[in-house]
Amino acid sequence: MGMPVSWFEVGLGAGLVAAVALIAYVWLKNRELAQTVIEEKITILKYAIPILESVIPYLPPDKQPQAKECVEALQMMQKINEALLQVPAAKLRKAWLMYRVQVKGG
Repeated sequence: MGMPVSWFEVGLGAGLVAAVALIAYVWLKNRELAQTVIEEKITILKYAIPILESVIPYLPPDKQPQAKECVEALQMMQKINEALLQVPAAKLRKAWLMYRVQVKGG
């Protein structure tokens, strides 16, 4: 009359569908989280960099070069994060890894 039902195969198929749905959900949420974190970093850096630049002249002369290097590093971080926001969300991790290698000089 009909094909016999194998409950193991039905359970396996349902588990596969649930696993794919869970992976898709986690992937979507992580991309949104990554984009939110990058946007927040850019916002903070836009406020922090000018403040740090205004403090540099008041630092002792021996500390000014280190402070300037710190500001330059933060400016580079801001540029990298702005570039990452321009990348499609699906390619965000790959682009971040590429920029990280370039920053480390490797």
